[in-house]
Amino acid sequence: MEIGIVAALAILYVLLAKPLTRMNVTAPMLFLVAGAVLYSFTGELSVTSDVVHVLAEVTLVVILFHDASTVRLGALRGDSSIPLRLLAIGFPLALGATFTFVGWLLPALGVAGALLIAGAVTPTDAGLGAPTILNPLVPVRIRRALNVESGLNDGLATPVVLFALAALASEEGAVHEKLLSMAVGPVALAIIIAVVVALFGARFVDVSAARHWSSPAGRAVAVLVLPIACFGVALAVDANAFICAFVAGLVFGSASSAYRRELEMSETLDSGANLIGYVVWFLAGGLVELTFANGIRWQWIVIALAVLTVLRILPVAISLIGTGLRWQSVLFVGWFGPRGLATIVFALLALEELGPNDPAMIDIAGVVAVTVILSVFAHGISAGILARRYGQWVDRTKPKVELKAVSGAEIDPKPRGHSRLHS
Repeated sequence: MEIGIVAALAILYVLLAKPLTRMNVTAPMLFLVAGAVLYSFTGELSVTSDVVHVLAEVTLVVILFHDASTVRLGALRGDSSIPLRLLAIGFPLALGATFTFVGWLLPALGVAGALLIAGAVTPTDAGLGAPTILNPLVPVRIRRALNVESGLNDGLATPVVLFALAALASEEGAVHEKLLSMAVGPVALAIIIAVVVALFGARFVDVSAARHWSSPAGRAVAVLVLPIACFGVALAVDANAFICAFVAGLVFGSASSAYRRELEMSETLDSGANLIGYVVWFLAGGLVELTFANGIRWQWIVIALAVLTVLRILPVAISLIGTGLRWQSVLFVGWFGPRGLATIVFALLALEELGPNDPAMIDIAGVVAVTVILSVFAHGISAGILARRYGQWVDRTKPKVELKAVSGAEIDPKPRGHSRLHS
């Protein structure tokens, strides 16, 4: 039944994408609400099955590979200061501040529980604020910084989440293989596999395109399967599959000239991420129903509001000191840090590992659910409106730093989920 509903909703959304977008209705809104309504009638979300666990892991692998592959490292050489500051300063500050705040409000979670929540809710998802990234009125430097940040910070958060989840399971006496997967050996092995697979894949794709061994559609399928190949190889040799996918995406996106040139490849990968993303958003509705079945705690709401506002905006403001950006731009970047698919996948992995009756899981799922719900609607509704107003302010005031000409400005950043649906 669930499969049929998800399929019907996917058809409905993709065929009505433009009018729905004009009404500020996003895919996460639609699937999240539908999942919550369905599971409220059919019962609790079952995340103990192998199918849900594998789906969550594959989703995270494809998301990590896709988002990392969209980051053109070469194009950032002349304009890397803003995204690097957001990632190297803003992200750790936000992670640490969230960890401290969660530990203060929910002391029973302990260090591992607070770290898991912080790692899950800190990474951003540009797809939820796509009108911001796609609006040509917003300066390219700002759009690119938001897109690069969201493309890389889920990869930075993944080791934190896995380590915290392993520590939580170990504290309870569970045998948890991911604890070993965070050791130096598996991580180093994952990086080696990622580089080898990505370089080989990039070379093969480029040669195939140059010698006309394949069609653009065939190469697009190959790129879609590549993160799954990384996932399978990493599992076979006990390497960290998520770090492998993330590094492979970075390397492949920069190494393959055909991938940069042929839009069909990136759009097919984007469509694949969309499809499994729809399923995950639907499952997120079940997670919401399961979480709120026995009520809601005020601490969840306070943490969620803080995560989306002060715990995001203040670290961003600190990281951008000295860049010369006007306060309007800093506030704009700070607000557009939506929480999306990666956050939900982290929660599903935790739910599968710890079980729905685990005392820590109640608060973990609660904070994640409230944060994502608020973000889906607040950022989804405000993205188009605030992007237009910010663009009008830029056009009126002509701020020099924001409008500074940089190399690679012709490369228009596109967040996951908006390749062709809205064009």
